[in-house]
Formats: sequence, structure tokens, C-alpha cells
Amino acid sequence: MRLLHVTHQYAPAIGGAERYIIDLSEELARRGHRVDVYTSRAVDTHTWANVLPRTETLDGVAVRRFDAWPRRGHTWRVLDRGLRRYWRTRSPLDAAAIWYGNGPVCPGLFWAILRHAREVDLVHISQLHYAHAATAYAAAKWAGLPVVTTPHIHAEQPATHDVGYLWRILHGSRAVLADTPGERDYLVARGLSPLQVVTGGHGLNLAHFPPQDRAAARARFGLADDAFVVLFLGRKTEYKGLGATLAAFRRLAATHPRARLLAVGPETDESRRLWQTVGDAPDVIARGAVDDDERLAALAAADVLALPSTGEAFGIVYLEAWAYGVPVIGAPITAVAALIDDGVDGWLIPPDQVDQLAARLAWLADHPDAARAAGAAGRAKLERRYTTAHIADIVEATYVRVLRRHHTR
Repeated sequence: MRLLHVTHQYAPAIGGAERYIIDLSEELARRGHRVDVYTSRAVDTHTWANVLPRTETLDGVAVRRFDAWPRRGHTWRVLDRGLRRYWRTRSPLDAAAIWYGNGPVCPGLFWAILRHAREVDLVHISQLHYAHAATAYAAAKWAGLPVVTTPHIHAEQPATHDVGYLWRILHGSRAVLADTPGERDYLVARGLSPLQVVTGGHGLNLAHFPPQDRAAARARFGLADDAFVVLFLGRKTEYKGLGATLAAFRRLAATHPRARLLAVGPETDESRRLWQTVGDAPDVIARGAVDDDERLAALAAADVLALPSTGEAFGIVYLEAWAYGVPVIGAPITAVAALIDDGVDGWLIPPDQVDQLAARLAWLADHPDAARAAGAAGRAKLERRYTTAHIADIVEATYVRVLRRHHTR
């Protein structure tokens, strides 16, 4: 098949949605399909700064990047106005403000799809939220190409998907790949056909998660071999639950002096304010954005991953923890509750239940065998259902069905 994948960012940009389309594109190229990726030149969604080369081939995938309009103060003000007004007015002008403010606005991407439509069998749009999705959808429809969409819906965050033009993309797609059964149910309840929505998911290429020496991984962060290490791994925005994790950790540390909190991920204004309240705390180790080697070391060093995030479309970081046999704690939101089997491979605790979170951390510290068993159950689930190869099987079969129906119409 000749496949065109369209996404807001691609390698070396990082993030769950980016990792999804990167791994999928590489796996399908390895299987012999021709895979082209159209994307922006950005690695920063805050600015959409054009920093990456316009063309290159990465692991068998031809990547073409387009200039995006910069995201500056004016753009953010337009977005804020659109978000404040849209759900009251349902005005197309306010919807357009959301599209423009979200970015990346890449006019060249639209015309490139039209120019090369005859070289493509199918367009797969990944990440509904950003402006590239509407741009690619309009061009694909104009060119008569079938569209498959992986929206990565944050069900609890309607501002990321509950806009008229975004629903038109979903209803107009030949297939919609939901990340979880919970997302599938949500989409069907909102009017999509059950025959249209396929439960796919994210997967890991386990070759990218080689065995780690635990002692060496801990030494990298100054952690003792006998420490009980709580890992927070992700962008340190408010909804990810860093504040709740830190509060629970402080209660844990009062009774477990060997406990340590390792917080890894890009800092934000919220996290910087939070660290100011901590002061000089030797049992809290904070790292900002890290490379892949340090990320894997953090996972291997952990006894538990605590990420009670209230805004996830899937939660690939939980899979990454399971790759190293680490049990996980998430919040009982639509996506995460469909991924974590509460009490088996992890636990579901609302971020406002700090006492409950602290009690679970203390229990894990006191029951290391049970913690290891939960991590092993997560690893088994990962190998059974969430490898890149398995996800690619689902997506590949979906493409075949879409193209068969497209050619028989």
C-alpha cells in the first residue's frame, strides 16, 4: 500500500501521539509498504518554531516537513477568545479561531496532498486536536482519498475535541482508530457508527527497551540500592498530577525514610512554582527533559510509577513502566481505566485522594513481592496486547478494509 501519514510533529519530537505514529510508520515500512509522513518542522507545540529539515528519510519512512505559522502572543489571544466563546456561540468564526490558535497551520501541506494525491492510496491522520488534521482532511476529501483518523481523544477534556469541524473529521473518516475500549465507547455514544470505530491502541517496540542494570540506573540519579523509588515521568503540567504525587510522597517519606521521589520531564510554570514550595529536599530528585538513555534509566530505577493524570488519550508511559516490570498508579479516567487493571497490574486513584495515594505507596514499599508481581502482570499484558507489531496488525487490517470498500463504491 502507498500510505500517507499526517501528524502535527514527528521525530525527533517526543510525546505519546508522536511515538504512536513514529513506531507505526516504521513498522509498516518494514513490512514493505511505502510510507510517507507529512508534518510540521516543529518540535515545540508552544511556538511551532520551524527548526527541522524539510525532507529526510528516517528508518525507511520518507518525512516531508512544512513551514508552520508561528505561535506568538497574538495567536494565543485568538485561541483564548475562541475557547471562551465557542461553546456559547457555536460560531464558525470562533471555531476558526480555535483552529488558527491551536496550529500548526501549514498551507504547504494542503497543496502537497493535492499535488501528490495520485501517488497515495490512503491518508491516515494522527492527533485530531491540532490544525494539521483539518488541513489534511480537507485536502484528502478534495482529492477523493479515503481517510483514517486516530484522534487520541482526551474524553475528560472537551476543549481538545468537542468542536464542530473536529467532529466532521471523525464522522467523515472511513475508519476511526480508538486508543482504548473506553474511547471507542465514548465515540459511539457521541454518534459514530460502531462499524466505523476500531479499537487499536498504542504499542511499544520492545527492542527500544533493552534490559538495564538496576544498580547502574539508580547510581545515575544518586539513588541508593535500598531506596524505595517513586517515579513521576511526564510533562509537569497541572493535570498530570505532579502536585498530588508530591503531596502523597511527603506523607510517605514521614514513615519511610528510604523513600525517594524521582520527577522526570519538561518543567512548566506550574512545576517551577511547586518546586519553590519544596525547598532543599534531598529525598526529591527533579530532572527536566532528558534523552532516551536517561528516560530508560529512570524507568529501570523505579519501584512504582505514580502518574495520576486526568488528561490522557492512552497513557503510553504506563506501557513503558511495564516494559521494566514496574507497577503503575494512574487516575480512573476513561483512557487509563481501560488500560490499567486495578489491583492486578496497577492501581487507579483519583489525584484528589492524596491520603489514598500515600497509603498505596506505603503498602507497595512494605510489600515488595506484591509490587513485583503487579509489574510482571503489566509486562505480560504489554507483550500480549501492546507491542508495535500487534498494533500494526490492527491498523494494517483496517487499511485493507477501508480500501476494499473505497474501490467497490
